[in-house]
Parts: sequence; structure tokens; C-alpha cells
Amino acid sequence: MDAEMQGQVAIVTGGGSGIGRATCLELARRGVRVAVADLSAEAAGRVAGEVIALGAEALDCGVDVTAAEQVERTVRAVRERFGRIDILVNSAGIYQSGTIDQVSEADWDRVLAVNLKGTFLFCKAVIPCMLERGSGAIVNISSISGRTRSQLAAVSYVASKAGVIGLTMCLASQLAGKGVRVNCVAPGSVSTPMTDLWSAEEREFIRRSIPMGRLGCPAEVASAIVYLASPAASFITGETLNVNGGAFMV
Repeated sequence: MDAEMQGQVAIVTGGGSGIGRATCLELARRGVRVAVADLSAEAAGRVAGEVIALGAEALDCGVDVTAAEQVERTVRAVRERFGRIDILVNSAGIYQSGTIDQVSEADWDRVLAVNLKGTFLFCKAVIPCMLERGSGAIVNISSISGRTRSQLAAVSYVASKAGVIGLTMCLASQLAGKGVRVNCVAPGSVSTPMTDLWSAEEREFIRRSIPMGRLGCPAEVASAIVYLASPAASFITGETLNVNGGAFMV
């Protein structure tokens, strides 16, 4: 348990798998009460069970992050259950690879809707709750693809993740004097259901591009997310933290 975080309430979107799931579990270990939000209600319920097994309270929420009414309903449910929202982690996302000729208008709209619009909608719904308390921490999940040239990702994915960084900086600037911090984590290649879609050749190509010689694991990214959400990062806002094994350095 973490005395400074125990009893806080977090919403984690995309919490049913990958980095989102790892973040839910790491928050639970700190004594945070976790609302696991995922498009798959079944996955959300499964991870909520894991959170409870770690001794923390949990609420599972099936939600489409692209639908404003579902997002608002989820936020109301969390407030009704726990009375407050201290942390928001926007981890819901989908991936697309390929060249621009392989990206249709429908592909573009779908990827931007989940990765960027979904992040915006949850921030818009949660920020008033945080402002009421005069405190809160938001951590958005971007990608190495939103910071530098893409190895495999399509323009739709790259644009969405670059947009998340811009959204983070804008919100951080607007909210810095109101007690709400907004930061971002930009993971490199991590072993998740998303990267499981890669071929063996693509995986080896990416592995060779990482100075540490391996893909990351979700728990390594979750540790960075929870740090930025914690009081230990109380003077950090508007930052994008790279977690990529040295694949991109600034």
C-alpha cells in the first residue's frame, strides 16, 4: 500500500488488457480504488476481479470511449460508487500499420475516434469532477510513433498519438493553476495484444531497432504511468515521458 495514494479513485480506460490492465493492478497495489473501463465488459469484469484479489475496491465499466453519452454515464457511475475521481488514465487505443494508400477514410476516422477523441471525451467528462476538489492527475497514453518517425505504424495511428501529446500540453497549460496535472507516457514497442498482431519478421525488425534489445512489458509502462499519477510527480505537468528501451531519446 502507498499511504499517499491509498483511498484515491482512478478510472483506467482500456483497462481490460495490456498496459491498461497492468496499470489497474499497479494502482490496486497502492491502495487505489479502480474503475476498470473497457469496450469489452467481460474483460473489464475480469480485471476488476484481479483488482479485488489484490485487496482494492473495483468497479467494472463497459464503455465505448468514442460515445460521449457512454463516457458521461461511466463517469457518473464512478462518482456514485466512490464519491470522487482523483486519477484518470486514458489507455484505450487501437493500432493500424501500413502506408497511406492502405489507409481508408473509414480507417482514419476509426483510429482518430478511439485514440484521440476518446481521450478528449474522458478528459472533458472527468475534469469538472477534479476541479470541484481542486486536485487531480490525468495521464494520457501516446506512443513513440507520435514523437518520431514511424517504423510500422500508419499515418492514422501516428497522427492520433501526436494529437494526444498536443492535447496533453494544452490541458496542462489550462489546468496548472487549478490543482490538476496532465501528463503523457509515450511507450515504445511493448508486448501487448496490440503488438501480437505483428508478424515474426516485424517483431524481429522492431526488436533490432531497440538499443536494449527487447520489447518492453506492460508492467514497465504501468510503473511510469502510476508515478506520474502519484504525489511523487507533484511538480510535473505537461510532460511526455518516453518508455522505450532507448529507441527514441531527446
